[in-house]
Amino acid sequence: MNKIFIACPISKYIDGDKFINNDFKIFIEELYNVCQKHASEVFLALRREEYGKKLMKDTCAELDFEEMKTTDLVVAIPEDSKGTAVELGWASCMKIKILLLLDSNQRYTPLISGLKDITDVETIWYDGNLNRDVLTNIDNMIKRKSKE
Repeated sequence: MNKIFIACPISKYIDGDKFINNDFKIFIEELYNVCQKHASEVFLALRREEYGKKLMKDTCAELDFEEMKTTDLVVAIPEDSKGTAVELGWASCMKIKILLLLDSNQRYTPLISGLKDITDVETIWYDGNLNRDVLTNIDNMIKRKSKE
């Protein structure tokens, strides 16, 4: 696999130039490391923007879209992020494989939960807690997707 794009919320976890959810940051960094085992390149906007220290407000959409064009797999944690929803739209239109992480405690629009009806989507449901078990499931699914 050449490239994995990690799509996740940014804005809701940033206050000024500080990232305010350390547990989410730790999980995302661990997810990044898992993805690096399977792809020669991993794109994560949070890293590019240094977790809020170098936010790219006006140019991020165009840059993210360019990254998406060369992606083999999107690993997405949509939560309630409109930006992540846009990225999932791009991925589904481009027929990029998607690994979707959905919280069983949240309700999702049919445009998120129904993506499997229009493109190649694997879903991992988690119970409000992004943890090591979720990372193990992601690792196993990426291994399987790499062989397809």
